[in-house]
Amino acid sequence: MKSFTTWFVTFCLLLLLPLNVSADFKKTKIAVLDFQLQGDSFENKDLGAIVAEWFITSMVKEGRFDVVERRLLQKIISEQKLAMTGLIDTSSATQLGKLLGVKVIISGSVMKLRNMVEINARIIDVESASIIAAENVRSSTSDNLQDLVIEMSKKIIKNFPLEGYIVNRNGEIITLDLGIRTGVKPGMKFIVFKEGQVIKHPKTGEVLDVERIETGLVTITEVRKKICKARINEEKSPGSIEYGQLVKSVIEQQPEKPRLYIATIPENCRIRILNIGPRYTQGMILQPGTYHVEVSASGYKKQTRWITVDPGQEKHITVILQPYAQTAFEPEAVPTESLPQPSPQNRSSLSRQEAKYVKMLRSNSLRSKRDAAKRITRAALSNTAVLDVVENELMKGYSVNLSNRSHVDTMAWLCKALGASGVQKYRYSLKKVVRNTSSRKLRGYCRKSLNNL
Repeated sequence: MKSFTTWFVTFCLLLLLPLNVSADFKKTKIAVLDFQLQGDSFENKDLGAIVAEWFITSMVKEGRFDVVERRLLQKIISEQKLAMTGLIDTSSATQLGKLLGVKVIISGSVMKLRNMVEINARIIDVESASIIAAENVRSSTSDNLQDLVIEMSKKIIKNFPLEGYIVNRNGEIITLDLGIRTGVKPGMKFIVFKEGQVIKHPKTGEVLDVERIETGLVTITEVRKKICKARINEEKSPGSIEYGQLVKSVIEQQPEKPRLYIATIPENCRIRILNIGPRYTQGMILQPGTYHVEVSASGYKKQTRWITVDPGQEKHITVILQPYAQTAFEPEAVPTESLPQPSPQNRSSLSRQEAKYVKMLRSNSLRSKRDAAKRITRAALSNTAVLDVVENELMKGYSVNLSNRSHVDTMAWLCKALGASGVQKYRYSLKKVVRNTSSRKLRGYCRKSLNNL
């Protein structure tokens, strides 16, 4: 009788153990649709399909996803006469998902607006016809679009944590039922849980959930075909991590890598980072650190400087080169030989007040420039000897220091001064500012000034 009781208790305990311990791991089956292109014109009309391919490659590399091959996806879409690109609605996604036998569909868009590129993605659960999550990444350049896709895929993967069970414990080392084919990798961290109270609905008695009580944290040290080894980092109490407990992967929040943007005067200078191998591209993703930047252009003195970028920072700098012909250099100066200059006759015809305006405009003080521009605007001054200086200062400053509100305000008043003059020859310069400036505020004021001419 005693042996029967012992056998019966053992049998019951085995029934209570999680059934998934010996279950084969099944990858999450997903489909990635071509991304929809929105906003300004794109140079490559197939970019939406290219972005989808980058996503597929990134997801497959993780090892935990079974991604529908793109040709099969296109075949089903064609046969069913479905329009499945970009940000589709959940009902259409459910219809397609059932045809493909997938659990999740990822759809999205690539939006380009002026100097900004944004990738949006939605994760749609086929069974519930609901959006599980929505993620987005953005950059002020399209040069590194593939890097944005990789960054987005990492955000999406966070919504699919790995789960498994402890199948053995030997001292501080535990074994999990997760192997190479599940996508587990050395260094990954897992939270360990034990099951607690069953949560039931008070009226229907339906089991809604099972309480999870955290017992510790482990780090993967070795991965084999069907299992992996992990070392216990934290344990709530001695021996609290046990055989049969659930584990769930956690993704540590890593600070985003910094990006570097370098604006130059004149434009289209050659930019090199001397202490790294890769060629510089606008908005380049870098490791946090200090970089030796060289900027050069034909007819200008080469400039080098050390620049430090911090984790997650978007570093914007402006480098102004000095022409070889220029004998004195001021930090705020720019090449002006291509800009209109006051003629000698005009210089001699300045009144005392106008000469004062010119001096204020050419000073290094933003406040002085702005005050001069305000007075010229209110006086509706039409003397081109003064207005040429206004135009000169506008051309020097409309594309730099746009994060400085005082600078942008000063540029706006210079536009107003030209607009109030009624002199038609300044239309070209105002149009250039409207067309090229990245400041919305400055563009708006400049457009109004252009209309006043």
